Amino acid sequence: MADLAGAPRWDLEATLRLDGRVRGDLLGPWADNLARRFGDAAEARVRRRLPAALATLPARLTSADWAPVAAQLVLTEAIADELLAGDLAGLGPLIIDDARRGVGRAQRVLAYAMGPARLIGMAPRWWDETYQRGQVEVRTSRGDRLARLQFRGHPVLAHPTWRWLQLVAQRAALALTGQAGDAVGFDLDGGGVAIEVRW
Repeated sequence: MADLAGAPRWDLEATLRLDGRVRGDLLGPWADNLARRFGDAAEARVRRRLPAALATLPARLTSADWAPVAAQLVLTEAIADELLAGDLAGLGPLIIDDARRGVGRAQRVLAYAMGPARLIGMAPRWWDETYQRGQVEVRTSRGDRLARLQFRGHPVLAHPTWRWLQLVAQRAALALTGQAGDAVGFDLDGGGVAIEVRW
């Protein structure tokens, strides 16, 4: 998983067959973010790359909305392909910036006060509220400045774009807490994915 941004992508049909839903705030106001960064035509350009199954994907989603789990993956790839010449790695810093902008001042202060161990330690609750299937376990060590997340029990875990997005999500968590660090991932024996975050 060291270079997931360059990992071979799944066939579109295989991605669309993934079972499950994802809470809408993971996509958030994606069209607004694109317009701010790439201009007013960016949404239309990206939408041309979306399959018919996602043609009606709302431009702004919130925690009250749900989308097919494939929507997050297909949209991420479409944005990278259309606006960044296929450079998925180049999308990472933009996602982290959008995450910073997407939380209010009070949430930023709280994340900073919590620090990485406590914030990342909330992942099991976040997972249950966001994916509704599978599980994540977290072990943190403040002394070692390390957190290890283990994801199991959801078909999306095998998707390389989803794996890459989880690494970006952990880097965003570090950014929200004001800590420098990195996240790396690897496969677990018996299925599943682990991510180690160090700061």
